[in-house]
Formats: sequence, C-alpha cells, structure tokens
Amino acid sequence: MITIKKLGELIGCETLWYNETESTNDLAHTAIINNCVNGSVFIADVQTKGRGQRSNSWESEPSKNLTFSVILYPEFLKVEEQFLLSKAISVAVVDFLKECGLTAKIKWPNDIYVGDKKITGILIEHSITANNIASSIVGVGLNVNQKTFLSDAPNPTSILIALGREKELDRAKSLERLLFLFEQRYKSLMTSNFEKLEKDYFQHLYHNDGFYQYISAERKFAAKIIGITNIGELLLETENGEQQKFGFKEISFVV
Repeated sequence: MITIKKLGELIGCETLWYNETESTNDLAHTAIINNCVNGSVFIADVQTKGRGQRSNSWESEPSKNLTFSVILYPEFLKVEEQFLLSKAISVAVVDFLKECGLTAKIKWPNDIYVGDKKITGILIEHSITANNIASSIVGVGLNVNQKTFLSDAPNPTSILIALGREKELDRAKSLERLLFLFEQRYKSLMTSNFEKLEKDYFQHLYHNDGFYQYISAERKFAAKIIGITNIGELLLETENGEQQKFGFKEISFVV
C-alpha cells in the first residue's frame, strides 16, 4: 500500500509512504530514471534492505522510526561543492532534534549523535554531469520511537530513549517538520548563502572542542578538528602541531 501526501513546498511536495519496501534509496533511483519531480520523498515503515554508510545495513524496528529518501536536482552545485548538501541535511536534523529537546552533534561526515550514541545515519548518492551535480538521493534513517536495538551496531539510541519518555512521537508530524527544516537549509544553498551553513555545521561537530583519539592506518593518535575542506575532508591538528587531512573511510573516531 502506498499513501501519497504533500508535506512541503519543495521538499516533500510529493511524499510516497510505503508499508514495506526493500530500500527507499532504490525506489528513488528508479524514480529519477522516470524523471520524478524535484523534492520527492520516499518513506517506508519497513525497509528489508535498508543501507547505511560503509555498505552496512540499517536496523529499524517496523513502524517505529523514519527511514526515507529525498530526490533533489541540485544542478546549481559544482562537483567540488557536493559536501554542502551533506552539511545541509546534517544541520537540519540537528535543528529538528533541538526542537525535540535534544542537543545533537554531527559526527563527521554526517552521522548524528546525542551524547556518545548514534541517533541518525545519512547516506547521500550523487549523479554527476560535467562539472555539476545532476541529481542527488538523500537517504535518512532517524531513530524515533524504537526502544530496543538487536543488531551489533555501536551505541544506537532514539528520540524516545534520549528524552526518557514513554509516549511515542507522531512520525508523520515529525517527518513534516524535519522536511521543512531541511528545505530551509536547502534554500540557503540555492541562493549561495553558504557562510551560515558552514558556521553551523562546524559549531555542531562532534568532538570539535579539543583533542580526542583517532585511528588511521592502524595508528592511534590524539588530534583536534580544525576544519573541513571544501570537498568534505576532515582537517586535524595533532598535539605536536602537525596538520593532516583525511577522506571518508581513511580515519575513525575512538568513541
């Protein structure tokens, strides 16, 4: 069964809510081939093959969380600016969780943490044409009402657990609000208003307040975050003042 709703002016202009599907990102890939409208959203109560970063599966109890994908055509972004889209959705999730009463941090590049526990995973897939982005699929898994996690995923939590409440949140209303906040951040990209987004992203970075332990190429070392490059690399400074930059999968946080 599919329910079609309009949940936003741009993002969520057409929202297709499925009872069950293999992967909302896969639905989005097919929809792009069929020239679906910009801002379309695919959400499912159950994803049987939901994916996270590093080809991991994403655990989500049926009808408890928000697992969805957004289709965008950000042709105004150059290839080297693609990480701005990751920043926009990451900060939007932080904005949403703040409204829920939670202080969240962005664990580079785009995992969302409350304390030292992961509450949201984001997976973005781009299609490139010449020097610009032709299309993007923004996949989001936000733990909302789940109380028990059975997989070996490290340190999961949900809004319900983090708030210590029993009454479940309304997922439809939560999705509508999150899409609205994402749309506001996305519109700032459309008008090339990057400065505030860059500032907010760095302000909300996990472990941005001092030296922490990292692992790279089986070497463990202490460093502090001093920035993010334009293409999304993590810029660190070690305790002896050496500066290094790392791409995704080249370094791990010690949590």
